Amino acid sequence: MNEEQKKNLIKTIEESDEWQRIDTSIDGLYVVKPPEYNNNQAVFVELRPTINGQAPKRRGLYLKSIDDFEAYKKLLENPKTRELITIISEYYGIRKTPKIEI
Repeated sequence: MNEEQKKNLIKTIEESDEWQRIDTSIDGLYVVKPPEYNNNQAVFVELRPTINGQAPKRRGLYLKSIDDFEAYKKLLENPKTRELITIISEYYGIRKTPKIEI
């Protein structure tokens, strides 16, 4: 990101409303500005991927530091995480509800 882009990002964040989701050029990656707390302004990066063009839920994962990012990255890259999600999806995935004839 060049200096002009950084300045534009900061200006956009400062001009945005509380809880406004600011789009980025990367699909599924947003910037969110929560309300100030104790005179401190936090800003989050929201990860909200799309599957087949639809967001799977209303809110994504909020990250506010590189430590948050690294911790989630470590969890997501763990092969046991993938194995657990695969098993859960297999046994508890979305099933069609039966249609009851009346």
